[in-house]
Amino acid sequence: MARVMLCGARSAEDISMLVEEGVEGIGLITEVAQEIPCCLSREKAETLCRVIPPPVSSILIITEESIDEICYIVSYVNPDLLQLHGYNSPEQVAILKQMLPAIKMVKTLHIRGEDLVEHEDPLYVAHRYLSAGVEALLLDSVDEQKYGSTGKTFPWSLARRIRQAIYPVPLILAGGLGPGNVGEAIREVRPFAVDAFSSVTEQGRLQRKKVSRFIRAVKGASPEDSFGKGGEEPCGLITEDTSGISADAMSRKF
Repeated sequence: MARVMLCGARSAEDISMLVEEGVEGIGLITEVAQEIPCCLSREKAETLCRVIPPPVSSILIITEESIDEICYIVSYVNPDLLQLHGYNSPEQVAILKQMLPAIKMVKTLHIRGEDLVEHEDPLYVAHRYLSAGVEALLLDSVDEQKYGSTGKTFPWSLARRIRQAIYPVPLILAGGLGPGNVGEAIREVRPFAVDAFSSVTEQGRLQRKKVSRFIRAVKGASPEDSFGKGGEEPCGLITEDTSGISADAMSRKF
């Protein structure tokens, strides 16, 4: 069954609500280069990170591209996972993996319309980031002004191609997902996890009813539609020869 990652938490009350509703990962949008109401300071992100209880994973989401600054923010906030949502190159990611060996990293690939922004060949880009050492990839829709949170979908056939090419490395699917389409997205792509923001917020604030509807739609997707080449539940999330993570790592962290 696909796991659920939701973004937009701004308070301890938001964290408690998300945990009670059953999310597996909470994304803390922090000092991003985009106007968004739930953008946190690193100080606020650190405070919220400390109140996210295990086994729910805290995910620091940043667009920062300076290696030194990324290392400083990560060491300050101390999240379970780091989501690099900017246009960090594979070479930069490889350096970050050396400097931050204990942190699991998710790299966002950006899709505008029907095409990957980073390169005309999405599979080439995906494999370059895997070679750099990321533990998972996330796909999100962007436009000229936004790194994400556009509320727009993109062709799920592209997501499925990438997911099949990188399996068993996890793919997290974002981009315009809501209660009305997330079940279809899971059936089409079979991602490891789904991520939402626009459909679970109102005027930039998380709404419990919307969160609940989204999670019910995800959990209502049949088990055969979840992560795997043939729908099987991931026994290892990521195998040793692709990322070095142990067999049950993803069950414990997101």
